[in-house]
Amino acid sequence: MTRYAHFVGSLPEALMTSDRDVMKWFADQSDGWPLTAVPRDLDSGWVVAYLRALEARNAFDVIRAGDYADYSDMRSYGVQAGHVLEPRDVAMGRVERITAIVSEFESLQRSRPELADKRVQISQPNPLDLALFVFAGAAVSPGLPMGPAVRNLGVLVTALRHLPVFTDAVLQEMSEVTARYGDRVVWQVESPIATLGMVKAERLRAQWALGPLLARQLGGFLVRTHEIGAATTLHLCYGDHKHKNLLTPRGLAPAVHLLGHLSRLLRKRAVPLPVVHVPCAYGADPAPLDPAFYRPLQRLDPGWQLIAGVVSPDDVDDSIRALTLFEQASGRTAHGVATACGLGRRTIEDARAAAAATVTTARADVGVFAD
Repeated sequence: MTRYAHFVGSLPEALMTSDRDVMKWFADQSDGWPLTAVPRDLDSGWVVAYLRALEARNAFDVIRAGDYADYSDMRSYGVQAGHVLEPRDVAMGRVERITAIVSEFESLQRSRPELADKRVQISQPNPLDLALFVFAGAAVSPGLPMGPAVRNLGVLVTALRHLPVFTDAVLQEMSEVTARYGDRVVWQVESPIATLGMVKAERLRAQWALGPLLARQLGGFLVRTHEIGAATTLHLCYGDHKHKNLLTPRGLAPAVHLLGHLSRLLRKRAVPLPVVHVPCAYGADPAPLDPAFYRPLQRLDPGWQLIAGVVSPDDVDDSIRALTLFEQASGRTAHGVATACGLGRRTIEDARAAAAATVTTARADVGVFAD
C-alpha cells in the first residue's frame, strides 16, 4: 500500500505569491509521489488574518486588546451593544476566492497529469474553534492554565452561546462551494480546541466528562458537512502559533479517546469516518521515539484511515522510526504521512526541508505490514 504525502496546508508568507504558485509549490515538492490533495491556504497564520479583520466589521468591539504576538497576546471581541449577531457577521467570506482557486487548480491539472485525480484542499476551522478564538482569546495562555479560564468564564460562555451562528456561517459557505465544486474540493476540518481539550482533560482526569462533549460538537459538525455532500478530512492539532504548541502531549491517548467517541457517533449516524491526521510531533519538537507514546493507537477503530503526523525536517531517520512505531501500534499502514501542522510558521528553507522529509518518510520501506 502506498502511503500518500499529506501537506497540511499553510506556507510561509513569502511563498504565498499567487494561487497557482502555492499549488505548484506543493506539486513540485512532491517529487512525483502521490499527494492526498493539493492545499491552498489563504493565511500563513491559520485564522489570525480573519481575527484581525473582525475589528473592521460593524458587529464587534474589542474588549481585550491583543496583537497575536504569542499565546498571551490574543484579542477578545464582544458583540456591539444592541446588535444581534448573524452568520454574515462571522463569515470567513471566501466563496469567490475559492472560485478563483479552483479555476487556477483546474489550469494546473491540465499541465500536470499526476494531479488529474486530485482535489484542492481548503482548510476549514471547526466553528467551535472560531467562536472561542473570537470571543475568548483572553482565556488563552501557554499551557492553558485553569486560572485564566476561570477568570474569563464569561467570555467562554459568550463563545458557546454564539456557536450556532458560527456553525451556520461555516455551513453556508461550505454548502455554496460544494454546490459549485463538490468534486474538486476537499475540506480539511481543523480543531485544535478538541485536541487540546482532551489533553487538558487527561491531566485533570476529566476525559469522561469532556470527551463526549467535544466529540458531540465536532461529530455533529461532521455529520452536517456529510449531509451537504462536502468531502472532508480531519486535522487534529496541539496549536502551532509562532511554531509553538499550547500543550505538550504525554502520549496519543487524548487523541485516541476523542476519536473513539467520534467513531461511535459517526457510525450511529451512518456517516463514513473521514481520513484523520493524528499529530505526533508538536510545535518545534519532533515526534517521540518512545513506543509507549504510540501504544494507545491499539484501541483505535480499524475504520479510521490515519495520516501519521510524525515528520520532522531536522531528522528524517527519526521521522521514519516514529512512523514505524505509529504503524506498529495502530496495526495498519498509514494512509498518509505529514508534519504535525502546516508550514506557515517556518522559514522558507525549513518549509522545503519539511516537504522533502514528508515525501522521503512516505516512501520509506519500514516493513511493518506487507501488502
